[in-house]
Amino acid sequence: MFYTIIEQVVNGIISGSVYAIVAVGMTMIFGVLRAINFAHGEYYMLGTFGAWFAIEYFDLPYPVAVVIGVVATAVIAVVVGNLVMQRIVGASAEAGVLATLGVSLILQNTTILVFGGSYKFFSGGYIEPVSILGLTLAEQRVLIIIVGLVVFVGLELMVTYSRMGKAMRAVSQNIECCAVVGIDVRQIALWTFILGACLAALSGVLTAPVNVSVYGGMGELITFKTLPIIIMGGLGNVRGTFVAAMILGIAESLVATYVGLQFRDTVGFATLMLVLMWRPHGLFSAQARF
Repeated sequence: MFYTIIEQVVNGIISGSVYAIVAVGMTMIFGVLRAINFAHGEYYMLGTFGAWFAIEYFDLPYPVAVVIGVVATAVIAVVVGNLVMQRIVGASAEAGVLATLGVSLILQNTTILVFGGSYKFFSGGYIEPVSILGLTLAEQRVLIIIVGLVVFVGLELMVTYSRMGKAMRAVSQNIECCAVVGIDVRQIALWTFILGACLAALSGVLTAPVNVSVYGGMGELITFKTLPIIIMGGLGNVRGTFVAAMILGIAESLVATYVGLQFRDTVGFATLMLVLMWRPHGLFSAQARF
């Protein structure tokens, strides 16, 4: 029984790493734009389809397909960022919700129109088993944990020491003051959005070999899994997002094993309610953004 618990905790950490990579982009976008991006899961889906297309039609190796998936998503994010996201800087919350929901519908239905609505088999990735401390895991699952740690360390260094990171932190704290001192708020918002979309795409291409199949509606579930995470962690708080993602991943894994797989998708909002009853502002203060 102890071995089973440890195994499920490790599986939860793997799921939490996937959620964290997606959610950190979403929470950074909220911190700068003050808008929840309801289309965020679609970039997860686009990255996956980009990698699948590269493998299926050009027979490219998985590492190259990962790069293609992320780059293709970045190109789409540049277009969406210039046409939509920059325009909602300083706009009302309602405008942000409607704009991102519209983008979500367009991206999802365009993908289904181009590639069809059926499930596609994802043949790339590293599926060979590896034994670590008595636990047997697929190499891809180990890779997800490693990449998750690297992403968060890299983001921490970027927002702390780089010029762009400092500008992102400043805009997240006070847009008006940043505009007064000459920071291009719209440009910072654009680059933050592109970074968030690329992280979502990266998470998608890392998870695809584990999920095995890809389909046009796969982004919806990720969006609704991400929402409780960024709220639990404190909207706009990167470190809080990481902790909340790990809590959700482990909770989902334990519930699926000991309660029932059908209850897994309810864990996010159930955990969110419990956390908000204890700390209404989330695990970490929203004032401590980035």
